Amino acid sequence: MIGEPTGVHPHSTSGQLRRSRFLPAVVALLVAAVTGVAAMTLTNAVTPLGASPAQAAPCTATMTPGTVWGDRYNTSVTVSGASNWTVVVAVNAPQSITTTWSGSASLSNNNTVLTMRFNGSGNTFGFTTMMNGNSGARPQIRSCEGDGTGPTPTPTATRPPSGGANTMGFIGCSMAENVAQGYRAVGGQRMWGPYGTGGAVVQSWTNTNSASWQSFDRQAAQYGRPTTVWIQICIFSQNGATYNEVRQLIANARQHAAPGANILISGQPLYDQGQTCFLAGSGGPELTDSLARQAAADASQNVTYVGVFRLRPNEVSDGCHANSAGQQSLGRQAMGYWG
Repeated sequence: MIGEPTGVHPHSTSGQLRRSRFLPAVVALLVAAVTGVAAMTLTNAVTPLGASPAQAAPCTATMTPGTVWGDRYNTSVTVSGASNWTVVVAVNAPQSITTTWSGSASLSNNNTVLTMRFNGSGNTFGFTTMMNGNSGARPQIRSCEGDGTGPTPTPTATRPPSGGANTMGFIGCSMAENVAQGYRAVGGQRMWGPYGTGGAVVQSWTNTNSASWQSFDRQAAQYGRPTTVWIQICIFSQNGATYNEVRQLIANARQHAAPGANILISGQPLYDQGQTCFLAGSGGPELTDSLARQAAADASQNVTYVGVFRLRPNEVSDGCHANSAGQQSLGRQAMGYWG
């Protein structure tokens, strides 16, 4: 019998006593599994079938609150506690999974689910669902099961090594200029100051010979090719951005930077709930953040997600851009991210 204590005869008094204590625990686990389906974090420390208790490892899956872009819902999941694991995420019909990164989609019990199986050192995956009019429903974590190979080391958040003055370049739009302006205002020296990137959204950087990259190269000629480049994913609502375009930005940044340069990535600044940037459109800044997280979770890109820049209502001048106080706030956030 699975879960029965070893070394005790099944008909002995001791064996009956231990089973009587064991069965309520099983019932409790089953009740918790039924009533806790909607929980966004689920920990499963159950020994996988065929593994000994010494091999078992807890497995925790935590879903980041997702972002809505039109009829798409983007989110990511962080997993810890096992080197190899399977996470099942249920998506209610008529929704469907359209895109995954570091994972794959499959069907189970006539419901669309994302089953993530990952081996290695990474601990994040993500996916996009097509809402199909069912905007009220959100994907839910159903299970997280480790295979008993032991815990995955939790990555330590590290700030990229600091360099000298003007050793860090950046690409982006006027939002990146706001960060650069604030960064210089609060005493930052490592990253370039503003150099006229206003309006330079993602599509301005996908062609490695574009006017935007020519401006970047003029900065590099003045200061030397940067050993670190920060990519800010910036969009106009009418154009949006795709992950393939983001990958092209990363490739172009490597081409224009010093060999072996560190590539940092983030989205546009996010705003408080209810505030919309008219340039990026509703959900636009959240989409850029989701794309940045996707790139960082993609081991083939070798980029570092630095975090979220945020603007409060009293730090915005026109619904999108930072005022003087907002610029300094962004500058302090940048100092915290890369010094």
